[in-house]
Amino acid sequence: MSRYPAGPIRAPAQLVETPLLEMRTEHSLERAVVHLSGEIDPANADNLCAAFDEALTARPRHLHVDAAAVSFCDSSGLHALLHARERSAEVGATLSVEPGDYLERLLWLTGTTKLFPTTWTDAPTARRPAVG
Repeated sequence: MSRYPAGPIRAPAQLVETPLLEMRTEHSLERAVVHLSGEIDPANADNLCAAFDEALTARPRHLHVDAAAVSFCDSSGLHALLHARERSAEVGATLSVEPGDYLERLLWLTGTTKLFPTTWTDAPTARRPAVG
């Protein structure tokens, strides 16, 4: 039995309005962490790309995206993550993503899990999304 129901990804039904995406960045000499909370959609994806660019200006060795509190992410959010991946490679930084359930499912459905090292990549098979 698949962990994910068939059908399109939908925002939780109880949401009446789209909450803003909150972004917070922490920097150290070795690492930049971008914390995300809320929904990633076309209205804020460009700002997210800019946040990734800003986090990488100091050329940290690693960029970590903490997206555990993301409650919605569409293709514009996936595009922003691909942008972070490309920019990280350009500056020689590694990238990891900590997805919440919603983003984990989006990465799984789009076949992009292999592009984004995540905190659950090395987890036991039972934690990974079921295929089929």
